[in-house]
Formats: sequence, C-alpha cells, structure tokens
Amino acid sequence: MATILITGATDGIGLALAQQYNTAENRLVLVGRRPFPSLTSPLFTAQTYCQADLAQPDAADTIASWLAAQGITTLDLLIHNAGTGYYGSLAEQTLDQIDDLLTVNLHSPIAITHKLFPLLQKARGQVVFVSSVATAVPSPEYAVYGASKMALEGFARSLRVEWQGQVTVQTIRPGATRTGMHQKIGLTQEKMNWEKFPPAEKVARQIIWAIERKRPSTTVGLGNKLLRFVGRNGRSLLDPILRKNAPQLTQSHQPAAPTCLITGAADGIGRALALRYAQAGYRIIGLDIDAEKAAQTCAEIEAQGGQADFVLGDLSSRAGLATILPQLAPLAPFGCVIHNAGISAVGRFEGVPLARQQAVLHLNLHAPLWLTAELFRQNLLTPEASFVFLSSLSYFASYPGAAVYAASKDGLANYARSLHAAWRGHCLTVFPGPVRTAHARRYSPDNSREDGRMPPETLANAIFHAEQAGKSRLIPGPANKLMGSAGHLFPGLLEVGMKKVILEKLEGGR
Repeated sequence: MATILITGATDGIGLALAQQYNTAENRLVLVGRRPFPSLTSPLFTAQTYCQADLAQPDAADTIASWLAAQGITTLDLLIHNAGTGYYGSLAEQTLDQIDDLLTVNLHSPIAITHKLFPLLQKARGQVVFVSSVATAVPSPEYAVYGASKMALEGFARSLRVEWQGQVTVQTIRPGATRTGMHQKIGLTQEKMNWEKFPPAEKVARQIIWAIERKRPSTTVGLGNKLLRFVGRNGRSLLDPILRKNAPQLTQSHQPAAPTCLITGAADGIGRALALRYAQAGYRIIGLDIDAEKAAQTCAEIEAQGGQADFVLGDLSSRAGLATILPQLAPLAPFGCVIHNAGISAVGRFEGVPLARQQAVLHLNLHAPLWLTAELFRQNLLTPEASFVFLSSLSYFASYPGAAVYAASKDGLANYARSLHAAWRGHCLTVFPGPVRTAHARRYSPDNSREDGRMPPETLANAIFHAEQAGKSRLIPGPANKLMGSAGHLFPGLLEVGMKKVILEKLEGGR
C-alpha cells in the first residue's frame, strides 16, 4: 500500500488529486487548513485528514506529529500542491501579503520536505512540487506569485541532484485552472474569464500522468508547453510586447543629483559597486549591517572625492526594515537601486538546520521584495529609476549543496523580469558566477582556485555599463556565458557536472 500525502487537499486541484488517488491500493494523508467538522466529503476522516495551516511557521511540525500519531513511518509520495496568490499592482501589495504568499508557496514546502525526509528516504519515495507555467513569462500583476513558484523550481532542481538515488524529486507545471483561487485573490471574470480554464479534474489527471512517469520536470497541457517554450526562448520578442501592454507603475519625484541605493554595500561586490558608481558621479546610499566595514567603505569613497551615506540595519527582518525606511526617506529620490545583499547556507539540504536556510530566504528574497514595494509605496524613486537585481549563475546551472540559496536567486530573477514589464525605468538582472570575495571563500567547497574567480571590481564595472546601457540581463564573463547557455540547452548534463564540481567536493571536505 502506497502512502500519499497531498497538501491543499480540500479544494481545487488538491481535492481532485485526492479523489483520483482514493483507491484500495493507496493510503491518503490529506492536509488542509479548514476545520475537520466543516468538511463534508467522505474522503476526510480522522484517519485521513490533518488540519495544518501552511501560512503558520509550525505547519511542518504539525504534519509530522500527526503522521507519528497515526503510526505512519514511511511516505511513498509527497505532493506539494497547496498554494495562494495575489493579483494586482506589486506596488500595492502589502508586506503581510508578500510574506503570506512566500510562506505558503515556498517556505512551507521547503520546511515540510526537510521534516519528512526520513519518511521519504525510508520508502525511496517521491516528492512533487506543483509549480506553474507562469514562471516562464513576466507576470507584473502576479509578480510575487511568479517569484515564489520560480524559487520552488530552483529549489527542486538543486535538491534533485542531492537526493538522486534516495528520493525522486519532480517539478510539475500546470497552467491556469478553473478553481476558486481566482475569486479569492480578487480576479474578476471581466478581467480574466477563468470559467474557460480546464477543470481541476482534468488537470489532476494530467498531473498524475506526469507523476507516474517520474520525469524531472514536466509542463502539462499543449498550450502551456507552447507558452513555456516561447517564454524561455523568445523573451527578446515577448518581454517588450508585455511591457508595452502592462499597467505601468509611476513615481512623481523629479530627478535630482544621481543617487544610487545599494544593499550590502560595505564589502565584497556591494563595496565594488559603491566605488564604481561613486566614480561615475553618483551619490551612494549604502545599506548594511556591518558598521565597521560601512565606515571604511564610506571613507574610501569620500577620499576619492565621492559622496556616500550609510544606513545601518538588518534587511532580513521586518523590524529591521521598519528602522531603515525612515532613514532612507530624507535621502531620496533614488535613480538607481541595486539589490546586492545576500547570504548562503551550504551543505546537504536535510543536514543544514532549517532556521539557517530560512534566514537565506529572508535576506535574499523577502528583503528585496519588501524594499522594492516600500520604495514605490513611499514615492522614493525618480520617475525612470533603474533596478539591478543580483541573481546567480545557479539560475542556469543549479546549486546542489545550496538548494535554498538557488531558490532565493531564481525567485529574485523571476520577480525582476515581472517588474521590468511594469516599470517605465529598466531592470537589470545579473547572473554572476564565482567572485573573488570573502562571501565566496566562506561558502565555497574549494578555495584552491580562487585566482580563477572574477574580481569584484571587474563584475562591478560590467554591471555599471550594462545598467547604463539599459540592458535587462547580464551574464558576466565568457566562461559564465558558456555555462549559462549549456544550462539552458542541456540542463540535465550540467546538473551532473555541478554534482561533481560542488556537491562531491563539499562532502569530500568534511
């Protein structure tokens, strides 16, 4: 008998999956946030239903405790189906809404997978992440939703390399489906006639078909496959069209002396960027948590005749952001915003404490989304300000041994693409490879070839010129460009290479 756990099982695709998996050969574990007495379907019994709200931080513990109480010690199939959305201007989305969406769509699947790994490993089971075809195209009115699903895909891709031979990891992308989610997020039928979408029962059958074939990544539905192909391979044609037709964000500040806001500006890549933009005549506003290094960088800029101010604070927490924003307002408007701050957590996913991995998501993904939303909401930008988002070459190559880091950078790249479609300024997404910084030395499995890494000054110069030229993407360096192309064309082959280059060296260094 196969034990199958489905999240979001009380409605929509999740309920349709449960109905179709409800056979004598299967033992169902159905997870939802609704109170048990409110459920009328005979599928839901005290032995099959686990009430857990994935918007709460203890959801994974609740599920694990329920499984233990039921005597369930192995798990053959885990389907991460639960999800929530938001429709509307990304500048109007509140920080609470951003956090709720990222928690349900990203944090909870990661936490549940982390908690239930022993049960999956014991059964040599299968974990399925239900993503969305929306990850393939810019989605200005679904920007955070698209980012959350793209982050989930990045996580799954790296985890698949780590768990090869132990647990099968899949990503499945359905398209728009006729469920109650559209009404919940405020999408009217006048705006989009979701009654024309395929019913949940049909989509569930397609998902089950894909699950049975155990392919690493599947987009279900012919139209969705075509959309994904165009979104991945025709972005130079598709993105300008979407940008022309998308509702545009606005800011009313008149341009002043050029001012560049840089997160993580005290050291490493951020310091190099601050020096480069100061050299070009920008006043630098740096955000960092390290007071000593911030003072050093500020003094260095001023010694070269530039202007710089640093705001100290922790971007990775809402409390920290609340202390930072009032200090930024008098320094606005900003003509360029560079989201550079980031950390990592290295090691096999199941062996790294979950709290450390959640900290990566908060600084690398939550923080830039929070800050961007508040810059728009508080009118702190010039009318055509540019944004620079530092993603990672892992977007193309995967990053086994740092799966949550890869998730954060994939999500950030997707968000940047959606923002670019909605903003009259431009957004540059940068995909750097290894850079010669203390950050790289801290997290790298092998520092013996540090001289081969790109100097941060070289990267900063490339970013400056790409941003000034109005480019939307930058893969700096010929070797990195080659790896990016290989990852796009031959993802499976490159994942094998990344396993040898990163994961095996990590384990060999223990």
